[in-house]
Amino acid sequence: MRLIRIVIGAALIAAAAVFGFDSTSALLSAAPENPAPRAGGGQAALAVQTVPASMMTFADTVEAVGTTRAVRAVELHPATTGRVSALHIIPGAEVRAGAVLLRLEDAAERAALKSAEATLAEARAAYDRQARLDSSGSTTGAAIEAAQATLLRAEAERDMAQAALDDLELRAPFAGVVGFTDLAPGQLVTPADIVTSLDDLSRIEVGFRVPERVIARIAPGLGVSLVSAAWPGRVFDGMINAVDTRVDQATRSIALRAVVDNGDGAMVPGMFMEVSLVLDRRQALAVPERALIISGTQAHVFAVQDGRARRVEVVTGQSRDGLIEVSGALEEGTAVIVSNLHRVTEGADLRPAEEVAQ
Repeated sequence: MRLIRIVIGAALIAAAAVFGFDSTSALLSAAPENPAPRAGGGQAALAVQTVPASMMTFADTVEAVGTTRAVRAVELHPATTGRVSALHIIPGAEVRAGAVLLRLEDAAERAALKSAEATLAEARAAYDRQARLDSSGSTTGAAIEAAQATLLRAEAERDMAQAALDDLELRAPFAGVVGFTDLAPGQLVTPADIVTSLDDLSRIEVGFRVPERVIARIAPGLGVSLVSAAWPGRVFDGMINAVDTRVDQATRSIALRAVVDNGDGAMVPGMFMEVSLVLDRRQALAVPERALIISGTQAHVFAVQDGRARRVEVVTGQSRDGLIEVSGALEEGTAVIVSNLHRVTEGADLRPAEEVAQ
């Protein structure tokens, strides 16, 4: 029984082999020996889309992060101990240089100034009398010198009294924006107390660091671009105004400062900024990134020349907005293939499909 099954199985396998061979022969005999030629003879032209190579501006940049600070910023303290009699501080308000921000009680100092001015007037009158007597020869040199010394001491005492009175006023050293204050009229303050802060926000300075490898390419006057999460989509333009004289040994970087015009007050001290330092700008030929074919360390594109594909070796550079910088035997305006690249070969016949907008 087992033998019969083996014989039947072998017969079925042989029959299937014969049937498959006959079917394959029939299919091969029905197929044409050559593909259909195009009208002019040869293989059908391959339809491809092209984009012309064009000139584009590229920039060598260094990316960094920085922090904003006011070009001029101070914390204001009273010059002497006293009790607050008047406050002229509105947080966030702009003040002019010399504006009075704080005044302390000054009754005693004003009285001292009046006394010093009276003493000065007496000393000046005494000196004038001695001067008149000296012109008529009715006094001695010692008397006029004593009167002059008394006058000088009286002037010094008047100046000290005036300075003591001036110290009871706190004035803005420059125009800027005042910050918060925790003081109130009647409060006793000392020179250790912070009255408020004052920031000149007409310009903002941004501090950041860059690698030491770019030291030779940086100098005051180079432009920078800055962006902040606080102002999405906005780019602030600035310029380097200071370069540190030392490289940090731990990070191998050098500190830079850039100044940015802040006329609209959009930037405030302490903001985190993304900084892009432009080292160089240049015009270079660019092609779409999708036109590039990479093979190991080599890169090439296929250009269209007289209706045929021509392989052009290129050296790549920066990329931007879907375009990549290339250099090599490629000229501006040359049509570069961007579709069907897996089917394109050197010398292949081409026909244009719709041209792709760059």
